[in-house]
Amino acid sequence: MQKYDCLNHPGGIEITKKAFDICSLPKSAKVLDVGCGQGDTAAYLTSGYGFSVTGLDKSTESITQAKQKHPDIEFIKGDGQWLDFDSLSFDCVLIECALSLMTLPIETIHEAYCVLKEGGYLIVHDLYILHPSNEDLEIIANAAKLNEEQIEGACREERKSTCTVNGALVLNEIHNTLSELGFKPVLFEDRKTDLDSYAASLIFNGSDRKDLYQSKTKISYFLMIVRKANK
Repeated sequence: MQKYDCLNHPGGIEITKKAFDICSLPKSAKVLDVGCGQGDTAAYLTSGYGFSVTGLDKSTESITQAKQKHPDIEFIKGDGQWLDFDSLSFDCVLIECALSLMTLPIETIHEAYCVLKEGGYLIVHDLYILHPSNEDLEIIANAAKLNEEQIEGACREERKSTCTVNGALVLNEIHNTLSELGFKPVLFEDRKTDLDSYAASLIFNGSDRKDLYQSKTKISYFLMIVRKANK
């Protein structure tokens, strides 16, 4: 199998494969890869499953590299928090290790809902806090309070995330939002072993990202699949 850079996250290609095998999308399926990086996941889904994939990333450098590496795939510079696509456009929205990097994860969930067709899937895997402490929850609550106190017309980029603490998601509000939107749960799976293996590989290879994963025992990794309800 061709080596794809999407191996460079906990779970590697196997977590991506597991998610899409569960969803059993047809070859004609349209997939939006939010936070696509250099496009290797998009290339894997195109060659391995025959999907029509659109890759989206806010980094100009990443999009440029993705287009150079995979010229037959559509890559667009854009922000997952504000998707500029028609409603009901995609059979699946994929967010791999990117939701925790967004200032407004809840906005991203809403945007994914809008562009998904009825019966479409949202796949997310990312870092999360397995058992949030009272301090973690207080940080989230204070962020929500600050957002509410912002003057009308303030830039959305200035808001504080109400879902992340130290780079990991606190899933309470995300689960509530998914339920309110009518998403149906398909799978939620803790993948701590994937995180441990990935952290070990970073340490072994001397990566400058290893501090994110070292000595943070309450941080874990999850795979989540939900499905937009048919009206």
